[in-house]
Amino acid sequence: MSLTQLKQLFVVGFLGFVLVGCSSTPTAEETQAAEAQAIAAQAEADAKAAEVKAAEDAAIASQEAAAAAQKASDLFAALQGKVVNFDFDRSEVKSEFYSVVKMNADYLSMNASATVTIKGYCDERGTREYNLALGERRANAVKNALIAEGVSPSRINTISYGEENPVAMGQNEAAWSQNRRAEFSY
Repeated sequence: MSLTQLKQLFVVGFLGFVLVGCSSTPTAEETQAAEAQAIAAQAEADAKAAEVKAAEDAAIASQEAAAAAQKASDLFAALQGKVVNFDFDRSEVKSEFYSVVKMNADYLSMNASATVTIKGYCDERGTREYNLALGERRANAVKNALIAEGVSPSRINTISYGEENPVAMGQNEAAWSQNRRAEFSY
């Protein structure tokens, strides 16, 4: 090796040593400041993520509420005109009318503030007093069926009209069978 090459090697080595010796290590304050910035940035990112999540949750809840309201509205429309009919001189809910009772119970479960009045009716045969009592038994039978479906008794009222307010006029079984009923009124 020549002397100039040795000088060059010495200069390069010296510069490398100087550069390594001049590098500084961060102080404790600088480290803490950097950590605090990182924590603040993470907290800000977490807060923004929480805001986005809350907005998404609110949108989902709004959509679910709208869907539930639509379902309740559809169910209410389907309930219009539905009655529970009874056999002559009977107050037991027949199995073919359990679906009507179930639909009413479902509607009441969707609408926590709704109350229902069950109106009991009879045909014209029998005395006024007997028909009022039979109408009440019929209304109470439907009320008990609703309670069995989970509806609170405090949300159900009953009333008997006996033979008043017939839906079908006539002196035959076809008319009488339509008048032996329990109606729902919201």
